[in-house]
Amino acid sequence: MRSQGLAIRELERVVPTKANKSELNAGLSLKANVSDVSRTIGEIASSIENKLTFEEVQSVVEDKVSKTDLQYLLSNKISVEEMQKIMENKAN
Repeated sequence: MRSQGLAIRELERVVPTKANKSELNAGLSLKANVSDVSRTIGEIASSIENKLTFEEVQSVVEDKVSKTDLQYLLSNKISVEEMQKIMENKAN
Protein backbone atom coordinates (compact mmCIF):
# COMPACT_ATOMS: atom_id res chain seq x y z
CA MET A 1 0.00 0.00 0.00
CA ARG A 2 2.77 2.35 0.89
CA SER A 3 4.47 1.99 -2.51
CA GLN A 4 1.14 2.63 -4.24
CA GLY A 5 0.70 5.81 -2.21
CA LEU A 6 4.20 6.96 -3.15
CA ALA A 7 3.52 6.18 -6.80
CA ILE A 8 0.25 8.14 -6.71
CA ARG A 9 1.95 11.14 -5.08
CA GLU A 10 4.71 11.01 -7.68
CA LEU A 11 2.10 10.96 -10.48
CA GLU A 12 0.22 13.86 -8.87
CA ARG A 13 3.47 15.81 -8.78
CA VAL A 14 4.47 15.05 -12.38
CA VAL A 15 1.11 15.23 -14.21
CA PRO A 16 0.69 19.05 -13.99
CA THR A 17 4.03 19.54 -15.80
CA LYS A 18 3.01 17.31 -18.73
CA ALA A 19 1.60 18.73 -21.97
CA ASN A 20 -2.09 18.24 -22.69
CA LYS A 21 -3.35 16.85 -25.99
CA SER A 22 -3.72 20.21 -27.76
CA GLU A 23 -0.23 21.32 -26.66
CA LEU A 24 1.18 18.02 -27.86
CA ASN A 25 -0.57 18.34 -31.24
CA ALA A 26 0.62 21.94 -31.62
CA GLY A 27 4.19 20.88 -30.88
CA LEU A 28 4.03 17.94 -33.27
CA SER A 29 2.63 20.09 -36.07
CA LEU A 30 5.89 22.06 -36.05
CA LYS A 31 8.01 18.95 -36.53
CA ALA A 32 9.12 17.73 -39.96
CA ASN A 33 7.17 14.83 -41.37
CA VAL A 34 8.50 11.96 -43.46
CA SER A 35 7.86 13.69 -46.79
CA ASP A 36 9.70 16.85 -45.61
CA VAL A 37 12.71 14.81 -44.53
CA SER A 38 12.66 12.73 -47.73
CA ARG A 39 12.49 15.87 -49.89
CA THR A 40 15.40 17.47 -48.02
CA ILE A 41 17.50 14.32 -48.32
CA GLY A 42 16.73 14.25 -52.06
CA GLU A 43 17.83 17.88 -52.41
CA ILE A 44 21.07 17.15 -50.55
CA ALA A 45 21.75 14.08 -52.68
CA SER A 46 21.14 16.11 -55.85
CA SER A 47 23.43 18.86 -54.61
CA ILE A 48 26.19 16.35 -53.86
CA GLU A 49 25.84 14.80 -57.32
CA ASN A 50 26.23 18.23 -58.95
CA LYS A 51 29.39 19.16 -57.03
CA LEU A 52 32.71 19.31 -58.88
CA THR A 53 35.10 16.44 -58.34
CA PHE A 54 38.58 17.06 -56.98
CA GLU A 55 40.02 16.50 -60.45
CA GLU A 56 37.62 19.03 -61.96
CA VAL A 57 38.60 21.62 -59.35
CA GLN A 58 42.30 20.97 -60.03
CA SER A 59 41.69 21.42 -63.75
CA VAL A 60 39.91 24.75 -63.19
CA VAL A 61 42.71 25.99 -60.95
CA GLU A 62 45.34 24.97 -63.49
CA ASP A 63 43.46 26.82 -66.25
CA LYS A 64 43.56 30.10 -64.29
CA VAL A 65 46.02 32.78 -65.42
CA SER A 66 48.88 33.35 -63.01
CA LYS A 67 49.41 36.80 -61.51
CA THR A 68 52.68 37.21 -63.43
CA ASP A 69 51.04 36.27 -66.73
CA LEU A 70 48.15 38.63 -66.05
CA GLN A 71 50.50 41.51 -65.29
CA TYR A 72 52.39 40.82 -68.51
CA LEU A 73 49.20 40.70 -70.56
CA LEU A 74 47.93 43.92 -69.00
CA SER A 75 51.24 45.71 -69.58
CA ASN A 76 50.81 45.16 -73.33
CA LYS A 77 47.31 46.66 -73.38
CA ILE A 78 46.52 50.26 -74.20
CA SER A 79 45.84 52.51 -71.21
CA VAL A 80 42.61 54.40 -70.63
CA GLU A 81 44.38 57.72 -71.18
CA GLU A 82 45.80 56.56 -74.51
CA MET A 83 42.35 55.39 -75.58
CA GLN A 84 40.82 58.74 -74.63
CA LYS A 85 43.47 60.57 -76.69
CA ILE A 86 42.74 58.37 -79.70
CA MET A 87 39.00 58.99 -79.34
CA GLU A 88 39.55 62.76 -79.03
CA ASN A 89 41.77 62.79 -82.13
CA LYS A 90 39.14 60.86 -84.10
CA ALA A 91 36.42 63.28 -82.98
CA ASN A 92 38.48 66.26 -84.21
